[in-house]
Amino acid sequence: MLLLPVFTLLHIFLISVESGRECEFAMRLVPGFNPLRQVDSNGKECRGNVELPFCKGYCKTSESGTHGFPPRVQISKVCTLVTTSTRKVVLDDCDEGAEESIKFVNVPHGTECECSAVPLEQNHSK
Repeated sequence: MLLLPVFTLLHIFLISVESGRECEFAMRLVPGFNPLRQVDSNGKECRGNVELPFCKGYCKTSESGTHGFPPRVQISKVCTLVTTSTRKVVLDDCDEGAEESIKFVNVPHGTECECSAVPLEQNHSK
């Protein structure tokens, strides 16, 4: 049902407005994923706390010309991470004999957030 995603987006919007701040950057632990666990084909496990880049705040959005022709001009921006690369995070709490492939995880890396335009030209199929 569409209600849950709309409610979630509304909740995120309200948190952003409540903060009263423009777009800002922070590093956060993701609830439910800390410790992050990876399991190999032998059932051995690696665990570790992983902080992810997080952007919050509001960005100015405007709209003009809504009551006549030509159609309106809309400028919509959202607070997004300026991703520069990915970084490898080592999961340092591993069972003895764990495969090398589960001892790390790649996560987005960035150090700043910005207000970026939302691409409105995309076709969204239902």
